[in-house]
Amino acid sequence: MRQVWGTVGGRWYVTVFGLVFLVCAIRQLGWKRTLIYAVIAVGFGALVENASVHFGVPYTQYHFNNALRHKELFVGDVPLMVPLSYTFMAYFAFAGGRLLASGPWHTRGKRLWHEYLLAVLLAVWVIWIVDPVSRLGSHYFLGELFRYDGPGFWFGLPLGSQAGFALTAGTLVALLTWMARNEPDRVVRRALRHPHLTALITYHGQLVMMTAVAVHIGAVTIGGAAVLIWVPAAAITAVYWSTLRPTGRTDDVRATAVPEQVPASR
Repeated sequence: MRQVWGTVGGRWYVTVFGLVFLVCAIRQLGWKRTLIYAVIAVGFGALVENASVHFGVPYTQYHFNNALRHKELFVGDVPLMVPLSYTFMAYFAFAGGRLLASGPWHTRGKRLWHEYLLAVLLAVWVIWIVDPVSRLGSHYFLGELFRYDGPGFWFGLPLGSQAGFALTAGTLVALLTWMARNEPDRVVRRALRHPHLTALITYHGQLVMMTAVAVHIGAVTIGGAAVLIWVPAAAITAVYWSTLRPTGRTDDVRATAVPEQVPASR
C-alpha cells in the first residue's frame, strides 16, 4: 500500500494529469477506445523505457534511481508512473495538435497530416522542457529520478534520447490519429467550448509547471529556453487564428492595385 500511495499520491501531478486525460479521452473516444489506447500506451511505454535502461534503445542508456523501489511501484526496472504518463502526454499533444490545425471554430484540420505533424511537434516540444527539469529532481519535491550515462547537448540530455522520444511519440500519436480518423468536422459556435480546449490548456499546464519549477530551483536557463520556444509559436498561432471566423474562412484581404507603369513615349 505504501508503494501504491507513493505512485498515486507521491506523484500527484501524474495522477491529476491522468484524471484530466480520462475525462477528455472518454468524451472524445468513448471508454472502450480510451481503455484500448491506455493499455497499449502504458505497455508500449514500459517496453521502450526498459529497453533503454537495459540496451540503450531508443533513448540511449540511462538508469532510474533504485531507491525509488521502496517508495513506489515499478514495472521491470522503470517506475510505473513513467509509462503511465505516456497516456496523457501523447493524448494532450494529439488533441492540442488537432485544435491548432483546425483553429478555434472547427474540430478537424483541413488535412490529416496537418493534425499529425503538429501533434508530434507538441509531444516532443514538451519533453525538451520536462526532461531537463526532471533530471534536477533532487533539488525539489520530485526527488532524484534518473541519470544518463552519456554526455548531453541539451541541458545534459543526449540527442539520441530526444530522437528516440520523437519516434515513440510519433507512434502513439499515429495510434490516436487512426482511432479518431473518422471523426467528422464540426463547427464550433463558441471558441471557449471547443472540445479540445481543455486538452490544450492541460498540455500547457505541464509546460508552465516545469518552467516554474526550473526558475524556482535556479535553473533559469532552462526556464528561459521554455519561454523562448513558446512565445514565437504562440504569436504565430494568435496571428493566424485572428484571421479565422466561425465559417472557417479567412478574412478578405483587400489591397489597392498598383497601376501599371506606362513607359513614357519618346
